Formats: sequence, structure tokens, C-alpha cells
Amino acid sequence: MSRKSGFTLAELMIVLTILGVVAAILTPLIFNAAPDENKLKFKKAYYTLQRTTDAVMNSDTYPEGDMSRVSNPAKTFCYAFSDMLNTMYDNCEGANTLKVNSGKAFVYKPDQSDTSLQTLDGYCTAGQVKDPITGATSNLPKFITQDGIFWWGFDFDFSPDDAQEHNGIRTDYAVVCVDVDGEGGESAFAYGIRYDGKVLVGSRAREWLKEGANSVIHREEE
Repeated sequence: MSRKSGFTLAELMIVLTILGVVAAILTPLIFNAAPDENKLKFKKAYYTLQRTTDAVMNSDTYPEGDMSRVSNPAKTFCYAFSDMLNTMYDNCEGANTLKVNSGKAFVYKPDQSDTSLQTLDGYCTAGQVKDPITGATSNLPKFITQDGIFWWGFDFDFSPDDAQEHNGIRTDYAVVCVDVDGEGGESAFAYGIRYDGKVLVGSRAREWLKEGANSVIHREEE
């Protein structure tokens, strides 16, 4: 007589135990390997800021490569910048948009320690931005891109009369804030943009760029 073979209950329990151990080991690795959405959006926003600023400075808007040599520099730059992006909301004209540092420049001197850049970060966390599409508020972003990133600031006028210099180099920057998750829990990242389009990276953004980033972060004195 033929005899059918199969798994015993003990063998099945051993196999299930092994699979459970393997799953316990691999699950954290899989989640850690998955890219963080906010970090991906942060890097995208950073490179977008760099590329778009370069494109604006090389456009017909600034034939002399100087943001201070146009009428109403803050509004001009806001429109020129947002026009190059895929925006779903634009408020460069609005009088009730959230201002950064009351429209004053951030001044950075190369011989200061990097902790001074924390002040730049502080300008972007002083006010709370709300989504104008879902709820009215007096603090509105200047524009929102299609990926849900909020952008605001852009309100310093780059006036040569108010220029700050250090060793013959202008060190006054308009503050630009970038919130990668809109109304989410992630704080905004701060950047400074000089009259000639040079981008200064805030302290918190520098730390994020150091994590697995291959790009070189230029300092003012370089």
C-alpha cells in the first residue's frame, strides 16, 4: 500500500517561526531603506531654488545681473521666480502675505560662526503659514507649487542705500522660506538670496544637505 507523506504540525510550526524571525529582521531594514518623502521634497526644493534663481538672474528681467536695479525689486523677483515654476497659487501681489523679518535683510558675515545661520532659520519659524486653498488667514505663502511646497519671503527690496558690506562684499540677503510639507509638522527651511543671485543656505538646511548629499555647499568667502 502507498503511503502519502506531508508536513507534520511540528514542521509547519518551525517554518512559521523561521519566517517570523526573518520578517522581524527585514521589516525595519525595508522601512529604513524607503526614502523619506520630506527629505526628497526638501532636496527637490533646494535644487529648484538654485536653478530657478540662476535662470531668473540670466533672464531679461535682470540684464545687469543685479536685483536692485529694477523698480519694486521684491515684487519683481517674486513674479519672475514663480513664473518659472508650476504654481497652483500665486500671491506676489497680496498685501497680506507673510513677511519675513518685517521686510528687512538678513546680514551674514563670513567670519561669523555658522551658528549665526540659526538666526536665518528663525525668520522662517516666527510666523505660521496656513494653506489659503483650505482656509483663510492673514498669513499666506507667496505661492504654492504643484508638489504642495509653500514658498514665502521675497520681500526685501535689495536697496543699494541699505546695503551691508563686509570686506567689500555685500552680505545682505533677502530671506526665502520653503516649507516642504505645507501645513505639516516639518518646519520651514530658510535661505538667503543676495542681490546678485547667490544663495545662502540656513543652518538647518545645511544639516539636511549633509545627509547623503554629494553637492558642495559654498560659503560666502569662497
